[in-house]
Amino acid sequence: MAVRSHTKLTDILKWAGWASGIDSDIYGSFHTGDAAKILSIARYWVATDGNTLPRIESWQNMHNLPYPHDISEDVYSDLFKLVGCNEDGVQRYFMCRAAMLAKNPVIALDSTTISTYSENQIEARQGFSKEKNGLDIIKLITLYSVKDHELIAFAKQSGNIPDVISVENTLAQMK
Repeated sequence: MAVRSHTKLTDILKWAGWASGIDSDIYGSFHTGDAAKILSIARYWVATDGNTLPRIESWQNMHNLPYPHDISEDVYSDLFKLVGCNEDGVQRYFMCRAAMLAKNPVIALDSTTISTYSENQIEARQGFSKEKNGLDIIKLITLYSVKDHELIAFAKQSGNIPDVISVENTLAQMK
């Protein structure tokens, strides 16, 4: 006999995090409170199609998230500073994701430049940007497993480094 039940989006996101192993990898890479905040913000962004974070505080009152306390602007600002400085936690997360790959993975590499107004990004430099907007840019190198559809690593580099050197630097770092 089939049973019909109502399922909320946050329940589906909770299941997806558990089934994919993302939740356990986040909890294994960061302190419990920080991991709960990261997962809560990620679920908010997925559920709201990338809504701005100042709205999360009221949204989370109606939705069950891993972090049970209010996520105010101070809370997520402090979290982003902390995670941004926690290179060990970030690398641990990607090592966990890479450990789940199939044997002999096919890896794709992407190099993208991102313009920024920020004066706090140490990697931001003047360099070549397709937008030609005069802003400083950051080069983001990402590695994906083609077979597993999994992001397995990323590196931020100065925006004024040519692509070939960026790729060489990234591969050396990956070893």
